[in-house]
Amino acid sequence: MIPIYDIKDFSPHYDKEPQFVIVPFENLNRPSPFSWPHKHSFYEILWIRRGKAKHFVDNQELDLSSDTIYFMSPGQTHHFEKYEAIKGDSIMFTEEFFILNFINKEALQQLSFLDDSYRSPNIKLDEPTKQVLEPLLKLLYTEFERPDYSKLAISSILYVFLNSLQRVYLTQDSNSHLPSNHTTVFNSFKRLLEQHYKEQKKLPFYSAELFITPHYLNEVVKNVTGKTASEFVQDRLSLEAKRMLVQSHFQIGQIAEELGFKDFSYFSRHFKKHNNISPEQYRNQMHEKHGLS
Repeated sequence: MIPIYDIKDFSPHYDKEPQFVIVPFENLNRPSPFSWPHKHSFYEILWIRRGKAKHFVDNQELDLSSDTIYFMSPGQTHHFEKYEAIKGDSIMFTEEFFILNFINKEALQQLSFLDDSYRSPNIKLDEPTKQVLEPLLKLLYTEFERPDYSKLAISSILYVFLNSLQRVYLTQDSNSHLPSNHTTVFNSFKRLLEQHYKEQKKLPFYSAELFITPHYLNEVVKNVTGKTASEFVQDRLSLEAKRMLVQSHFQIGQIAEELGFKDFSYFSRHFKKHNNISPEQYRNQMHEKHGLS
């Protein structure tokens, strides 16, 4: 199975703080043994300043470029290929650390860019934006380097930094004009889907849990993603199937059972319908492409 790494696996300052680290990307530790692809149990903000790499996040292929911020959420799969002297900054933090200054975790969930894996997970920085973010990044470094650093101070600066990114993200996002209640409903739907997508594949379950009609749920998801709610549910299933096909050694029948399908043949038909390729072909294709065994 694909490994899941914690902050301690990468942080050169883990003894100092187990839930947060800010460090130049080139100074990150690498756990031993180290495996690509892998998942994180934490959030990571990666500011690329120079260097080249192919970056795959949940099967999305990205060309890392300078002056771009990439973000990954807990549970997402990622790996680098064609890695060339990347320079930049890495900020890693847990949800628990971030919400130190908040009564609940809604503040983190309002930062929609952190969990938009259905769109490209990056933000291109222009000069005015860099002028806003650079002093905040310096403050994070300065406070974290103090022997008497304050978790609350770091969490507060981190919130300002991420909120600034959210504003940039919304200006680059074609869906930023959406009513705020649509965003709220959609985020609630996504969280609910993460909990139940293996056993609940029909819209009435999700709309009932959200106290809205299936029609309204479909309207919201369509406005936010351009896909129907049913398509979004199927995409989540398909994403997990792809993860398991590439990252595990489970037989196809085991994967079908894990994802709540009645039998192997039904799962295979479903996968091929949504991906135009059979599960076996997809697994072989991805293993060959990325040199996996």
